[in-house]
Amino acid sequence: MTKKSSRASDALPRRYFKEVRFRQIRALVELSRQRSFAATAAAMGLAVPSVWQQVRALEDEFGVPLVIAQGPQITLTEDGKLLVELAAPLVEGFESLKAVFADRQKNALRTLRIVAPASMLHGALRKPVAAFRRKHPEVRLTLIDQPSFVARKWLEDGDADIGIIGIAPDDPPMAQFRTWLLARYPFHLITPADHPLAQIKHLTLNQIVKSPLVLAGESSSSHRQIRQIIEKAGLSPQLNVTTTATHRALLLDYVAIRLGVTICTSAADTKLPKPGPGECQLAQRDVSALFGHEEVFIVQRKGRHELAHVRAFREAVIAACKV
Repeated sequence: MTKKSSRASDALPRRYFKEVRFRQIRALVELSRQRSFAATAAAMGLAVPSVWQQVRALEDEFGVPLVIAQGPQITLTEDGKLLVELAAPLVEGFESLKAVFADRQKNALRTLRIVAPASMLHGALRKPVAAFRRKHPEVRLTLIDQPSFVARKWLEDGDADIGIIGIAPDDPPMAQFRTWLLARYPFHLITPADHPLAQIKHLTLNQIVKSPLVLAGESSSSHRQIRQIIEKAGLSPQLNVTTTATHRALLLDYVAIRLGVTICTSAADTKLPKPGPGECQLAQRDVSALFGHEEVFIVQRKGRHELAHVRAFREAVIAACKV
């Protein structure tokens, strides 16, 4: 090796370590999820100063601030959000490489974790889940019952492979995820049959919010969408939510004993139950003109290598829930 070639080879490693590295990109993507240097360091198995150095190296490389520290919490700048949006699929693809390799070798335990609200698990997902279970008995299938906004966190933390969730119009964007619209469910108002709201021909938001409301839990997409619409109409001070429940059947039970009226959607049967002892007859009317539709999506991380059995489940659900 000549002296000149030796100098060239010495220069290459020095330049290589100055360039953007995968760990730096991963640190920023993880920071966007965890929102603090301490939580990011714990997730990556690094010291806090190491994470800080990785992010600062990226800022030096791209020449712009990427994060803003506010005490222990951080927020991404617009440039930081853009870089995460571009880089997250690369991180996901790399981190899923080992699972894909093992799956192609046909010696890996095949697992599939699905997170979805109870309304979807009880309703629209029952048939595709049963069909998938029959066709792929070798897959260890886990169904996780969580309301939509909590399910987002499961997906962001990598604790589920697929989410089937409702997304309200003003919910935070899911830039790091791919989404497919599965279904649109109209909102209905359900009241005692003799309730004044059941008799009014042309309902208004103002008339509805004057009644006590029984709504799905605050982490559900339907609850968030209802609140968003009422807030935009300037009627939030009049809103009186007396009860929340995790399932449509519970909502109807509370309406049947006159604790309030409910605004809800259904991914399962929309038939009203017959009144039990001490309960009143219920009436239902479409209020989608006021509240729109609850939109439900199937959600996956962008960039992640999709295993064959995961793709098979996703396609089966999309086929079963055609919009």
